[in-house]
Amino acid sequence: MTELIQKQWTEHSIFAAVVNEKTEIISVGRTTVSQTNDPTAHAEVNAIRSACKLLQTDTLPAGYWLYSTFEPCPLCSSTAIWSGIDGIVYANDPRFRGSLADWSFIKCRTVLEQGATIHQVKLIENFMLNEIKNYFTRHQK
Repeated sequence: MTELIQKQWTEHSIFAAVVNEKTEIISVGRTTVSQTNDPTAHAEVNAIRSACKLLQTDTLPAGYWLYSTFEPCPLCSSTAIWSGIDGIVYANDPRFRGSLADWSFIKCRTVLEQGATIHQVKLIENFMLNEIKNYFTRHQK
């Protein structure tokens, strides 16, 4: 996660990674919506796509987790469910998202709870929060 947070600071984009059961990084994704004119090209989706392509599967093996520098949106949370990922770890908190206190109208936790009949995904919220907080609050007064 430290590597992803450093990338966000230097490249000013949300980053995500798929990590295997040995905590080895399998793939890294960044948000490329504007560059690719693809509204689904979020960091988490790109990381999952890359991992699935690398492993030549549409369902990730047991023990794989998604790490993100931002709370996954409903699209990304749903993608995690459909990919079979075992868990999500993210490093953000709604208080540190700029001028809109809670812009993510559907929380990652809510999507995962509603999608649990398809596949249960564990969730670790606000991981390494102190390391990422300053990135989001640096322009606030």
